Amino acid sequence: MKTNHLIAPMIVGMLLIAACSTESAPAPAVPEGAQAGELTGLKECEYQPAGSKTKYDAECGTLVVPENWDKADSRLIALPVVRIPAGGPNPAEPVFFLQGGPGQSNLSWSPPDWLLEDHDVVMVGYRGVEGTVVLSCPEANRLMEAHTGKDLFSEEAGAEVVAAVKQCAVAHQQAGVDLSGYTIPGVVEDMEAARIALGYDRINLLSESYGTRISQIYAYMHPDSLHRLVLIGVNTPGHFVWYPAVLDETIGYLSVLCAQDVTCSSRTSDLAQTMSHVNRNMPKRWLFFNIDPDTIRLGTHALFFSISNMPMVSDAYLAAAEGDPSGLAMVNLMARMMPFTPVVGDQLNKGGTVDLEKYRGLESVSLGDSIMGAPLSESIWPLAKAWPIELIPKDLREFQESDVEMLLVNGTVDFSTPPTALDEARPYFHKAQMVLLPEFSHTGDVMTLQPEAFERLITSYYDTGVVDDSLYVYQPLSFEPGMSLTVIAKLLVAAMFLLPALLILCVVLVVRRMRRRRTANN
Repeated sequence: MKTNHLIAPMIVGMLLIAACSTESAPAPAVPEGAQAGELTGLKECEYQPAGSKTKYDAECGTLVVPENWDKADSRLIALPVVRIPAGGPNPAEPVFFLQGGPGQSNLSWSPPDWLLEDHDVVMVGYRGVEGTVVLSCPEANRLMEAHTGKDLFSEEAGAEVVAAVKQCAVAHQQAGVDLSGYTIPGVVEDMEAARIALGYDRINLLSESYGTRISQIYAYMHPDSLHRLVLIGVNTPGHFVWYPAVLDETIGYLSVLCAQDVTCSSRTSDLAQTMSHVNRNMPKRWLFFNIDPDTIRLGTHALFFSISNMPMVSDAYLAAAEGDPSGLAMVNLMARMMPFTPVVGDQLNKGGTVDLEKYRGLESVSLGDSIMGAPLSESIWPLAKAWPIELIPKDLREFQESDVEMLLVNGTVDFSTPPTALDEARPYFHKAQMVLLPEFSHTGDVMTLQPEAFERLITSYYDTGVVDDSLYVYQPLSFEPGMSLTVIAKLLVAAMFLLPALLILCVVLVVRRMRRRRTANN
């Protein structure tokens, strides 16, 4: 849910939208005379994921589907489809990829060569993100970006963004968009239509974060269409909502790791307590840099999605507790400089239609008496309440028993999808195998920190149904930052004063040299 507002997609750089040949390719249109379920115009193309130099020889086409699969008279919409053929002569079951989010493109992944050796890889654009209908809310994006780093969770900011979200929903509805069709079951039916149109008997799924919820619901709706499922950063029912108590527990585990690290333990006896104290006693400025406590909490939550960021952010908190908030000022500055680009309407609709009731049952997601609160919930869910949500059927919002073969992978310090997801799923998924990776956070860690181990894990499972995680090696979390934000802050300030001084000095030297030349010439 990787996937899937506001700062998380900004800071971890997740929202990339690609098309078959160029990033600016036009959205597909419904061809004249096309019928629901048709895959039209499938032809050879060059697929280059946004932000990547890698290019793939692929096939691109347009999938025509109903806007609402539950309504017989629903209008048709079009979605882009990319298939990268396997390199080997005897490919096994194809792999359909499901990106995190929601609110992100499903056409931005660079599949590794080792996966393409034996499997076609198929990516179907997410309804509401790419295709003929994009549930974008540009004014809401602009307002969120404007308030980030200043007064993110203030009453004024909340009222402005909620009003923009309401108006955005009205505008889409007035344009003829049936918002009730843009749901996870709708995505599942799109994938199933693509499977049939491409002529596949059974398929594998490779999913991450939000995509894992699609996988689960796919297993409930069409179990016979599926061979094996890989779910990374498992988003179980209720976990589009972040809970203060769950985050406190994860920070508590991080604090235990800090106590075992010489660098960290020499600066605090209890990292969790230090973070709690700083969150309640944060200055509003450092020199001439703003510090918005809510932006810091939200940025911290998002940055903690990767263990590579944890030393840097922990160091900033520890320095603030020691009287130097410059690192936190840099977190605030980073957040303000990042563009805000999620497809907000899709994010609210997909998450809200499955988990809005869970949020309504909470007393609070703000700081309260917790360590950090649940800032991502505090950011997203008030907006979801303002969006016209129609919940999907109850049986699809909750666990169901399943005999589909699954591999579930989580990290022990995952601040997006907690490791408890594996225990939650165990009683229901009868043919699931579980892998819990110590000191890994969210999906990016699982897929990139030990690439050879990840390759062995995935290929062994798809090929044999037996999980081989033997190449994973335990690596303790280091709290020594490779890049200290406090140092960067001071270098930035020095540069801001030094560069003008150097410029003035250069001007003075040039003027003096010119005068000397004139004197010599005279």
